[in-house]
Amino acid sequence: MSNTQKVGPGKYVKYAYKLYNEPDGELLFEAKADAPDEMVYGISHEVVPGLIAALKDLAAGDKFSVTLPPEAAFGERYDDNVVTLEKEIFERDGKLAEEVKVGAELPMMTAEGFRILGRVIAIDDASVKMDFNHPFAGKTVKYDGEVIEVRDATPEELQPVGGCGCGHCGSHGDCGDGCDCGDSDCGCGDHGCGGCH
Repeated sequence: MSNTQKVGPGKYVKYAYKLYNEPDGELLFEAKADAPDEMVYGISHEVVPGLIAALKDLAAGDKFSVTLPPEAAFGERYDDNVVTLEKEIFERDGKLAEEVKVGAELPMMTAEGFRILGRVIAIDDASVKMDFNHPFAGKTVKYDGEVIEVRDATPEELQPVGGCGCGHCGSHGDCGDGCDCGDSDCGCGDHGCGGCH
């Protein structure tokens, strides 16, 4: 009987992949084998649902390829997630904080206390317009990747932690600043952010 471990509930998993925009083949994100995304199957909330399903029952060395519509990946884009906020929220000592510029991704807090990541899309004299949709929301995406490691999760790893929409993004859900999703800090999800990737 083989004792090869397979991806499933309670397993710690490392996986590398390339994430593409399906219609045009644009590379959106890459988690390389020397810096793979990781999750605990059934515990990590930042991995997109369709990727979780595609990884089930795979072993280290197995390759995977899956195309996911928005509802199984990073969700749809919602106009309600584009918000105009008062500029003074972003000021320090009466001046706009230097990190607040068009294109910047900023960690914010909802009224309920959840951390989310928003992208600055416009700044004027009185306000800052932010987009809280996941950067890949509304996209049909394709994952091509390989499982790097599968093992039993430790008791510490089995404790749930806050998710980020990475998995990409996670993630994939709202995305906090601390998901391990590569350069974008979200995605990612891992873009697997996520991952919020």
